[in-house]
Formats: sequence, C-alpha cells, structure tokens
Amino acid sequence: MKFALTFSFALLACTAPFSNHLPPISPETSPQYSVVVNNSSWRIERWEHKGSVVALVPQTEVSLNFKDNQVNGFGGCNNFAGSYKLVDDKLSVGTLDATQKGCDPVVMNQEFQFLSALESVRRIGSDAFGRLQLFYELDAGEGVLYFTPNN
Repeated sequence: MKFALTFSFALLACTAPFSNHLPPISPETSPQYSVVVNNSSWRIERWEHKGSVVALVPQTEVSLNFKDNQVNGFGGCNNFAGSYKLVDDKLSVGTLDATQKGCDPVVMNQEFQFLSALESVRRIGSDAFGRLQLFYELDAGEGVLYFTPNN
C-alpha cells in the first residue's frame, strides 16, 4: 500500500449506534451461507471493529469488485486494486495499490483503515440477507466488514 502512516487509528475508536433494519452479526458467528465473489460488486454497509460499530464518514462511498482473482474498488477518495485468492472460506488479499489523490483528512483516515483491514482479511462469509462478510485481523484487533450487492 502506498500510504504514509500519518493518520492514527482514531477512526476505529469512533462508534455509533446501529440503526439499520438488518440485525448485527458478531465476528464470532460462523458464516452459514456460501458466497460467490467472482464477477461481483459490493458496497460497504457496516463496519465492526473489536465488537463496536465504526462510524463511517457520511456521504462517502466504499466499494469492492471481484473478477478473475483481482479485486478493485473505491476507498472513499482513491481507487485501489490488487489480487485475491479464495479457497473455501479463506480469503487472502494481496498488497493493494491505490491512486494518490488527496481528500479531506477524515476521509483519508477512513480509507487508510479500510485498505488496511481489507489487506488483513482472513475469512469470508455471507448471511441470510445476502450480505458479504469479510473477517479481518489487525494488530489493533479483529473486525468484520459487511457489504451489500452493488446493483
């Protein structure tokens, strides 16, 4: 990843009450549904870190696209791309390259945290609502990224 480590993990400390109509799912919950990611497109819906909901920057889109062992998307400020490998429910994402556009520092911090989490994904799942779940582990703790299909 080509970001300077100038932003703190302050974003991960931000939490907000969950007000969506879908029930929360904890990282301890084992995924019960298979998920097909090749040729799929997703947008972030929810982010949990250490059991707390991370407050996403309002009006900021974060998306993922999977095709032919490549992942790309938009982190809120920059486009990114890299490779991925999926075996059963084990997902590994290679080093991500991102464009170098500058944005509001709050958005940049969220994007840095998101890309760090994405590169640290270890397991993939989905739930009964069709949400894609990416389970990650960083030095700062474990978390889950939840995505809905991007129509």
